[in-house]
Amino acid sequence: MSTIFIHRFDVVQPSSLEEALKILAEEGESVTPMAGGTDVMILIRDGVIKVKKILDLWPLRSQLSYIKREDGYVKIGALTTVTELEKSWLVNDKRYAGFRDVIIGFATPYLRSLATVGGNIGTGHPLSDIGVLLLTLDAEVVLLSADGERIVPLKEFYLGKRKINRKPNELITEVRFKEAPGNSSTAFIKFDRRRGHSMGYVLVAAYLALKGNVIEDVKIAFDSIGRPYPERAVKTESFLKGKEFSLENIRKAYNEVLPTEMSRISDYRASAEYRLDLSKVLMKRALLRAKERIESR
Repeated sequence: MSTIFIHRFDVVQPSSLEEALKILAEEGESVTPMAGGTDVMILIRDGVIKVKKILDLWPLRSQLSYIKREDGYVKIGALTTVTELEKSWLVNDKRYAGFRDVIIGFATPYLRSLATVGGNIGTGHPLSDIGVLLLTLDAEVVLLSADGERIVPLKEFYLGKRKINRKPNELITEVRFKEAPGNSSTAFIKFDRRRGHSMGYVLVAAYLALKGNVIEDVKIAFDSIGRPYPERAVKTESFLKGKEFSLENIRKAYNEVLPTEMSRISDYRASAEYRLDLSKVLMKRALLRAKERIESR
């Protein structure tokens, strides 16, 4: 029989955002913010991390759970759950249909009711479904501290595996991105052994804007290009931008350009060669899905 040692820690529940920021200002690195807990509690249980004190942000959902249009942006509160995304107008807008793709393959219904947008990107993990999609929308992360607000582009937010551009006294309060034009759409694909599994072999998201049959704009993101966090395939994007949308051009992009900027790893789940080949196939499928959505009536 194995013995499980429970790591003990204190939990503090702020009654307001202002109180949470005050706690972070005073205690900094000695306190760990937690949203739904679907990631951090597993890490604590498995002994991956040790914490002294948890700052339970769930009581702040009345302030930090929302999805709204404002000043030309779509703004999503950090404590918005995946279930709330699923029930929002966002998934029915063809420009943001990639969110519907994310939700379909996102864990179980119970976990979707707890997992938050801020928590999903805040884990700094490469297999961040929401983070991969948000990269293709040029999203920004809004960070708040007692000293004021700081806005960081999501592409500059990831620094390493489980390392993010957040200071100890800051909270992720919002993710925002500019409204996409009407001639655009998004798609997301996660390949795994079964639907609803927490991890995937490869994650890819695509944003596509067409002018006639010409690629006016394109953004492609993967769970990893070469570093252990979500990234954009910028060289592949540059190759495709301004070209006719055709299978030939897409094939050239994933065969000739993508391998020059992507370096996959081998582990117990899959080989690097398999992941690279799968990345090519899923990139093509994501772009075709986005094009189909743009042309739908």
